[in-house]
Amino acid sequence: MIEVHFHDKKEVSGTAIGFAELLDWDANKHVNAIGLGGIVDRHEIIFGFPNQTIRLTHDSISRAAFGQGVLYAIKNLIGKPKGFYTMEQLVPEGFATAHA
Repeated sequence: MIEVHFHDKKEVSGTAIGFAELLDWDANKHVNAIGLGGIVDRHEIIFGFPNQTIRLTHDSISRAAFGQGVLYAIKNLIGKPKGFYTMEQLVPEGFATAHA
């Protein structure tokens, strides 16, 4: 996995670590982080196979994307019982509601 983020970020992101955990990868071995100017955030997961590769890429082109995630979470928490929720729980519910 290759992670590219803004220049001043000193550590690997929680997002990259989370992706590595989902894939059962050792983040220290499989995550390569690069800090550059002009970049908000990019994660690319590369799967190598004989004669081909598959690349999954996510780009945040504006920090506004992070605020949108917060607003999405707030909207989808309204009316839920008190407790701890993850985005992994809220996103599928949001898609199910949007496509009902």
